[in-house]
Amino acid sequence: MKVILGVTGSISAYRAVDILRLFQKNGHSVSVILTRSAREFIPALTFETFSPGKVFTGMFAGHQDPVLHINICGESDLLLIAPATANIIGKMANGIADDLLSTIFLAFHKTVVVAPAMNCYMLENPAVKDNLARLQARGIGIIDPEEGSLACNYEGKGRLPDPGKIYDYCLKRVTGAIDV
Repeated sequence: MKVILGVTGSISAYRAVDILRLFQKNGHSVSVILTRSAREFIPALTFETFSPGKVFTGMFAGHQDPVLHINICGESDLLLIAPATANIIGKMANGIADDLLSTIFLAFHKTVVVAPAMNCYMLENPAVKDNLARLQARGIGIIDPEEGSLACNYEGKGRLPDPGKIYDYCLKRVTGAIDV
């Protein structure tokens, strides 16, 4: 399976490396898309070190393909966004395409899964809840965040799920073993 792993600007972005490695360990090809905010938490070099696949950081940064956002979609089976911030969830729910990841999302026509990770109050905000409901109604898989200690010193729901849980969910979605 060919996977696009979108990483957004959450403190849990470092855990995306474990997700990348788990997919690779199981024989899947992974291309990584890092948003500008994600790069504030973890540098592209970290993903490049662990990934023989491509790591992309912007619409026109470091590659020669002017229609990358289209071409990468045709060769991939899964778009996984983990962690998914309130920002990318809002863009996805409202059709906003102002960076490489959100543009890829609009062009992607196969399985899409998001794993939200954010502060518990942000997650419970009516706008975020509405956006997640809109995505789910459109057939996008949503992996519920876990409860526990959050980076902001709060306790609550908002933690990025364990990479194994994310991996298993994605495999089941791609194979049709589970629906939305």
